[in-house]
Amino acid sequence: MNPDSHHPKKLWLYGTVIIAVALIMRLLSLGTYPLMDTSEARYGEMVRLMVETNDWITPYFDYDVPFWGKPPLFIWMSAISFKLFGINEFAARLPSLLASIGTLWLTWKLTSFQLNQQAGKLAILILTTSAMFLVLSGALLADPVMVFSITLVLTGFWIGFHSSNASQAIRWRYLFFVGSAMALLAKGLAGLVLAGLPVFFWCLLRRHFLQLWKRLPWISGSLMAAIIALPWFIAAELKTPGMLEYMIIGEHFSRYLSSGWEGDQYGSAHIRPIGMIWPLFIAGGFPWSLILAGYACRALLNKVFSKWRHRQPLALSEWVWFLLCWLFSLLLFFTFARNMIWTYALPLMPPLAMALATIWHKHLTPSLHRRVVAGACITPVMMAVTIYVLINDGGKNSQKTMIQAMHAEKVSDPGELLYFNKRPFSSRFYSHGKSVLVDTADEINALINNGKTDFLATRKGNFEHLPAHLKERFIAVHRYRKWTLWKEKPER
Repeated sequence: MNPDSHHPKKLWLYGTVIIAVALIMRLLSLGTYPLMDTSEARYGEMVRLMVETNDWITPYFDYDVPFWGKPPLFIWMSAISFKLFGINEFAARLPSLLASIGTLWLTWKLTSFQLNQQAGKLAILILTTSAMFLVLSGALLADPVMVFSITLVLTGFWIGFHSSNASQAIRWRYLFFVGSAMALLAKGLAGLVLAGLPVFFWCLLRRHFLQLWKRLPWISGSLMAAIIALPWFIAAELKTPGMLEYMIIGEHFSRYLSSGWEGDQYGSAHIRPIGMIWPLFIAGGFPWSLILAGYACRALLNKVFSKWRHRQPLALSEWVWFLLCWLFSLLLFFTFARNMIWTYALPLMPPLAMALATIWHKHLTPSLHRRVVAGACITPVMMAVTIYVLINDGGKNSQKTMIQAMHAEKVSDPGELLYFNKRPFSSRFYSHGKSVLVDTADEINALINNGKTDFLATRKGNFEHLPAHLKERFIAVHRYRKWTLWKEKPER
């Protein structure tokens, strides 16, 4: 027997080890470094406020400040995790990892259905070791939950549309609508649009709109999706009027169309050049996006041009057209967005993995097998180095070490924790909402005359702007990067 005939089994053995190591490393690292400012710490505080207030309808950006920027599916998930495991970094990030594992399973299921199980295994190896997917699988953000929802919609659509097994087809057709409801609760209308664009363009190119209408249970399925998603939108609008207008008009249209949108109540516009999604996709899909780009360029040169010269149509399977619609509809959608953050490329990772699995699964020679395994090792190694740095460096500008230093002082009667001019979100999370932002010396004076030992946190240079009589009342007790923690001197 040819020894090379066993190389698919070897690939899966090596691939399983790499996937297991990557996911276990991500699981064990969830609680080893602080929540990162600004996004992780901001969402962490919103989750903590939900648990503290026991208000599961309205997420809060701060006490008495409702958060209308996103629906709360990922906040609910982390709040449940807080209830189960306590308020800590591990519990905050765990739902994202679980959602990412769910995305891996859907990727395996869809690719195995269309091709075979070997291709499914190859797809999840590629997806697990894509740089952005591995990084964000352990981050407290809405994106991993949104990507799971989008992948569920598209998996439900494809299997429900094509399966010859009646019970399987019906099950996945209804999961299409469950995923649609989850996309609404994960990202609002944007989630539904991102999930629907590949379906729309594939049906447009293949002229399948009539079959789409006939095969999916639009009436009962839409009713089920509405029962899942609409109660929260209705309850939230009734509880805090104006939420729907801000979320639908502001977050979906103004944010997308206006590069300098000034209506953002919770942050600032992320102005990027048109087309920024393309380099983000290349960087986020590293190393696999570079390989797919190489295949695309070679196909364009070797096949498309020759087909055009001979006036022959380009023959692609419906599955390949579907993957192309999935990839390029999302790329084109974000190409014209002026407000852009790097995580927007995450929904492109599953079709990237399935595209390469489609290209490779029939021609996985021993030499290609070795290159795939070698490529799959790159990102987990880089992730391990990154985690090591985060553990030893404290995680960017997180205020966790500042709060820990304040508690280490063990004063008998602690007073206020004041942040002068700037208060990072992580200070709110790690102080359990007790840090106070002050902008003037008068505000500091008014708060520290309480007979207790107060603390003041300042960025480099800000302390010098205080009047002399205030500076004399504090002594520096801890420094972290650009921050200094000052302790009020005891009264004489």
